Amino acid sequence: MRLFFIRHGESVDNVAGLFAGSRDSPLTVHGALQARRLASSLAQSVAITRVFSSQLQRAAKTAAAVCDAQNEAHGVGLAVVVVPELREKDFGSAEGVGFRSGAASERASFEDAETAQSMRARASRFLDEYIMPLLSADAATGNDAACAIVAHGIILGVLVKVLFERNPRGGALLPASPGRSGRVMDDSGPVYPSWSNAGYLEMIISRQSAPATVGTPKLPLQLHIKRVNCTSHLENLHKTRGGIGSAAFDDRQRTMDHFFFTSASRGHEPRDASS
Repeated sequence: MRLFFIRHGESVDNVAGLFAGSRDSPLTVHGALQARRLASSLAQSVAITRVFSSQLQRAAKTAAAVCDAQNEAHGVGLAVVVVPELREKDFGSAEGVGFRSGAASERASFEDAETAQSMRARASRFLDEYIMPLLSADAATGNDAACAIVAHGIILGVLVKVLFERNPRGGALLPASPGRSGRVMDDSGPVYPSWSNAGYLEMIISRQSAPATVGTPKLPLQLHIKRVNCTSHLENLHKTRGGIGSAAFDDRQRTMDHFFFTSASRGHEPRDASS
């Protein structure tokens, strides 16, 4: 099974520098463009069979873009499966507070924030209820699934951590070029990655063959990290100046390409954009 752990595109609260775990912050215009770039890149390289997403709109709309691109490229009827367990950490009274504000410093302990144990429990439920059954079903039929998990930076890190902990150190292989976030594991143990907006970690989960050494415990799964924080699909994507790129994205907005295409389809000659 190929798993793509995807962080949502840029959100309004990301730009504002706010703690926004449970806040339903929308994508910015730039974030929507990031989501489309991501979706187009994936559609050109892999036929995704499942898309899971947090219910928060910044993730759900990124996931919807992935589905739209897959449906157009591969003629499938893929739809987003919304999973509440994939929501971001709730920061409690720090929600909506700036990272560097005095109020944030006063609430540095985050005593009313969601605990690490709660996030681990959510991650485990998601894996047990959605990913592991798919892996077992694919093993029985000989099919290979490709799943996209669209969520948020902190909970994605927890998901990867839980997967690593379920498999001893020998059950994880690292990429030759791990990417901008550095190594995923070193001699001292796991070093968990971070995610840029619309970046993804690609992992292959496979059943490990029986070891040659007698007495060595057989690992049920092997995790092969292919890419860490992959953002190559965002190259040369620049934010629109004047604050427009950082504004909240409206689904009713249309790109310039849409305008020209629509004009041509109605029998009018498209105008030169420079005129």
